[in-house]
Amino acid sequence: MFFYPRKVQHNTWISCIWKRYYCHNKNKMSKIRNIGILAHIDAGKTTTTERMLFYSGLIHSMGEVHDGNTVTDYMEQERNRGITITSAAVTIPWKKHNINLIDTPGHIDFTMQVEQTLNVLDGAVIVLDSSAGVEAQTLTVWRQADRYQIPRIVYANKMDRSDASLPLCVNLLKSKFNITPLQLQIPVRESSGRLIGLIDVIKKNILTWHGEYGQKVSYTPIEENTKQWESLCKVRESLIGDLADMDESIADIVLNSDGIDNFDSDILLSAIRRVCITQKGVPLFCGSSYKNIGVQSIMDGVINYLPSPNDRSTLDPFKFFGTSMSARAFKVVHEKQKGPITFLRVYSGTLQKGQKVYNASQCKSENINRVMMVYADDYKEVGDVPLGNIVAVTGLKSTVCGDLLSSSNNAVKNALSKLSKSKGMTQEESIEVLGVELLIPDPVFFCSIEPPSQSYQLALDNALSQLHREDPSLRVQYDEETGQTILAA
Repeated sequence: MFFYPRKVQHNTWISCIWKRYYCHNKNKMSKIRNIGILAHIDAGKTTTTERMLFYSGLIHSMGEVHDGNTVTDYMEQERNRGITITSAAVTIPWKKHNINLIDTPGHIDFTMQVEQTLNVLDGAVIVLDSSAGVEAQTLTVWRQADRYQIPRIVYANKMDRSDASLPLCVNLLKSKFNITPLQLQIPVRESSGRLIGLIDVIKKNILTWHGEYGQKVSYTPIEENTKQWESLCKVRESLIGDLADMDESIADIVLNSDGIDNFDSDILLSAIRRVCITQKGVPLFCGSSYKNIGVQSIMDGVINYLPSPNDRSTLDPFKFFGTSMSARAFKVVHEKQKGPITFLRVYSGTLQKGQKVYNASQCKSENINRVMMVYADDYKEVGDVPLGNIVAVTGLKSTVCGDLLSSSNNAVKNALSKLSKSKGMTQEESIEVLGVELLIPDPVFFCSIEPPSQSYQLALDNALSQLHREDPSLRVQYDEETGQTILAA
């Protein structure tokens, strides 16, 4: 489920926060960012997410992965092992924006969780261990993000380590992915090698973090004719040159100007946003989440460079639903009191309480009982939710992760027909574009199980059915000869 601040326990305060942000952002999709954090295991995804929650004011003390008390790693197995197993969503208010962020597993065994998440995202933050660069699972999540055409920014974490290397990250990003990294920061170190701050390449400032947990950020202009100024000018010149190759407006300015020393920072910001959204270039940040250096810059980068739902051309097919509701399920959890809770990304129309919906992936109708915005383990029921938002609902009995829902069967047929005619596609191609059928990766884990006695077989079957709704990659077969249930996932 959505898991937010465990330290915040005042329901009245929570309700006020949600009313303020929900009302403010209703029908204002430009203020929404639906993003995921993706990485190889132990790159620092969960630690980074924890800092984001803290700096936004949603939690009042930071948990640590090694202490087993982070917000997004809420399962007992996650806290015991210090890894993320299931995707967890958090909503972060930051500078008048809502960042709906999903922390995903970094281990290949749980890649289906990443697949389900990417299906509903507009952008992503790829976290690297700066001492290792691009690792095995980094390659996997990058390919997955490519498949869904998701714009992304890269964060080179753990720059406090003695073996950290930003040039290593830059070179590996170029060689492994054939992309142009747009370096936006330069690490600042003491003579001993200790990381003490970052240079902002765009605004020509040195950023330093203060306070016990790095809550305060100072911005100091860089003096000319210093080594830091020389490093800044070199990286900035390279950045502008790369942007000129990818963006015509920057190229025109460069061609018609006498120099680029005083290039306007706002023009650069706009150009970086354009090339990021069109996936021509990838903004590169650096820092150390554990040492509380650089996280606020990533949050600013999410707002400045990653797309809102309005900016996503891949969402164009959903415009053929018109005012009809369309949404995708990306997470299912089972609670004893509330029953199955399904998390949806709304693509078009408005999702309403008590609405009858059509599951296009399973060709069946279901009823939604309650529509809820979620804050920690506190559910706030609302009457309706407009497009662009993420929401939790109850009442769906058959929907599994990845299913496409709409207001009716006719709405789906009309959308497919309009999409086919507009794009010159076949019916099968239109179905693939809308993602009616979920792409399930091959299993990487196999085992056999059996109940302690035959009287428990029904309970086992029910439990496996619930697990399949939560993770469609789970495949169940019954071996009549051995009496065992074979699982693959």
